[in-house]
Amino acid sequence: MSVKPVNEEQMSIAMQPRADAVYRGGQEPLGLAVVSSNTIIRSGLTHVLAGAPGVSVRHRVDSITALPASEPPALVVLDLYGQRSSRLGPGYWSLMPADSRIIALCRPDDPPNLPVALQGGARALLTRESGAAELLAAVQTVRDGGLHVCVDLLAHLVKQIAPEPPSREPQLANREVETLQWVARGLTHGQISQRMGLTEATVSTYVKRIRTKLNAGNKAELTRRAIELGYVTP
Repeated sequence: MSVKPVNEEQMSIAMQPRADAVYRGGQEPLGLAVVSSNTIIRSGLTHVLAGAPGVSVRHRVDSITALPASEPPALVVLDLYGQRSSRLGPGYWSLMPADSRIIALCRPDDPPNLPVALQGGARALLTRESGAAELLAAVQTVRDGGLHVCVDLLAHLVKQIAPEPPSREPQLANREVETLQWVARGLTHGQISQRMGLTEATVSTYVKRIRTKLNAGNKAELTRRAIELGYVTP
């Protein structure tokens, strides 16, 4: 039996993974698109993803609107580093292809609204620093229906989802605010009582309450706190 020699070019082609190779018992690989306005990043992502099992890189474009509407990819690796976070609101995510699952690369120093990104179709949140291994793992997780968030963005996501903590600023009643403003202007309790139409004893009671709420021991500290809280303009 003779063996036909194979040249280097044929060997190179034979060793490359086929984009249309059958995956896992007859399943076709899912189509994947790489979207980045940076040519080098786009090429690098394509190179990393070329051998990923279960997916086939079918589109490499510079913007999400450049993807063909007639053949929306199942997965999209979307590089957001060229976008300002202020521009990545619901309107931007509405441009995503219907039913596409997004693996978004976000800037850790200026991340978008991550809950909005998840609502808009993002199923993985990574950074460019996440590395090839984590990118491939995220693609497999998203392909199988899961969710992946890298460590660098997890704290941002938790902060954006968590409710705002209750305000620790002291809450003053309207009459207490007015009293504080007069105290900060240097008026005596007697003068304040005349201006507010109150007894001097009532003014003294207000001042005691204000000192307790603001943790202020004297008139100078009350004045400082009034300025800090914006009740009085210096």
